Order: sequence, then structure tokens, then C-alpha cells
Amino acid sequence: MSDIKAYDIKIHQKVTMKNPKPYLMKNGSWALKGTSSATGITLFKIVGKKPSMSFSKLDSLRNVFTSRKCECDRFC
Repeated sequence: MSDIKAYDIKIHQKVTMKNPKPYLMKNGSWALKGTSSATGITLFKIVGKKPSMSFSKLDSLRNVFTSRKCECDRFC
């Protein structure tokens, strides 16, 4: 996953994203969150659906995305 390109607004060009991780936004869409290889700022790349990852990384993130309880005491 290290060859993912995202737009860096500081230098106005696409750069390689370091350490991309899946990120669930408030509206339910998925994005990749990482850092810029050129400037070190945080980058987001909206992917729309849950990105596929290796099995070991998926296990470590499974609890983060499935253990959200809303005020109605359900997992949402």
C-alpha cells in the first residue's frame, strides 16, 4: 500500500502517501489517511468503500470500526 498517491496542497502536486491507514468518516464513507512523503502533512484520499488490507492489519483495526455504540445501545 505504499504506492498510494494523494494531492499535497502545500506543494500543489501528487505525492506518495506514507503509512496509509483506513479511516471511517462521519458520513460513513471510507478514506485513507497518511502523511506526505515530501512535506510531512496529513493527507486524505477518499476511496468510498472499505479499502482492502492485509489480514494482520485488519484484525488490529476490526475493533475500532465495529465496536461503536450509539446512544440507542446498538452497534452502528
